[in-house]
Amino acid sequence: MSSNSENSEDFLAKWLANELTPAEKENFESSEEGKDLLKIISSTDKMAFPAYNVELELQRLQEKKKTIAPNTKTIHPIWKLAVAAVLVVGISLVYFLTKPSYKVYKTQFGETKAITLPDNSTVTLNVNSVLKFDPHTFSENRKLTLEGEAFFEVTKGVNFEVNTNQGQIVVLGTSFNVNQRAEYLNVQVHSGVVNVLTKGANATLQKGDGVRVEDGQLIDQWQIQDQERPLWLSQNITKLSNVPFSEALDALRNSFGISISSNISLTSERFTGSYPNDNVETAIQIVMSTKGLEYSYNANSKELNIIGIE
Repeated sequence: MSSNSENSEDFLAKWLANELTPAEKENFESSEEGKDLLKIISSTDKMAFPAYNVELELQRLQEKKKTIAPNTKTIHPIWKLAVAAVLVVGISLVYFLTKPSYKVYKTQFGETKAITLPDNSTVTLNVNSVLKFDPHTFSENRKLTLEGEAFFEVTKGVNFEVNTNQGQIVVLGTSFNVNQRAEYLNVQVHSGVVNVLTKGANATLQKGDGVRVEDGQLIDQWQIQDQERPLWLSQNITKLSNVPFSEALDALRNSFGISISSNISLTSERFTGSYPNDNVETAIQIVMSTKGLEYSYNANSKELNIIGIE
């Protein structure tokens, strides 16, 4: 460059931002180094990297810099950009080469899905749920992540782990149901033995055992009847026992994809009951009648409005 101002990083920054005066811009771009930088920018803009040897041009610039100011050790701004670009590319390459390639299964409102895992274990994903795992490492590391509800029938082998944001379920070969929504986790065992691990509890469940976890703490336990599969799968019925009323409303949303609004507060109410998953109006009537609630439902817009207590 022809002056001290042109040697500064501020000068190049202004040139790149098109903030130089017309005279400064013309003077710089007519210099040898200015022409070389224009070549680099022109080449990258056209994405013609194979046709333009950027490394060679940068080497030429470095040699010129040494000739003009042999004692300076300041890194040229364009070299800083080049180094930063190489680092970004390198980090991105490492990330994409090493990150797990998850297989993801999702269900929508009112939809269930049957899944066969690489070890021939099976999963039935309930409504509005997400299941993911890494198929490339699954045979040695049977770990899955669940958001929502699913029924698992697990073949024997290495530990089989289901991770949720409320805790972890570890088994060898068994069948069990996991329902994790919002701030709670329900686990029911239909065969075999299951360990439920949370930040505040460690429970071993046998066939017929069920537990509920809220905020990492074990708050309820129960025994289920001799069932090979949960009711939502075997009879298409949703059954809830002593849950917050808001949880019953969420279950209606997930089963039928409806929107729900309320003119009254129901935070202190609880719900126990069951409803069919194939008839939205019957399901709504059952849930609303337990608290004597007055409501309106628009089947076209799928909107439920809770008006008050009858």
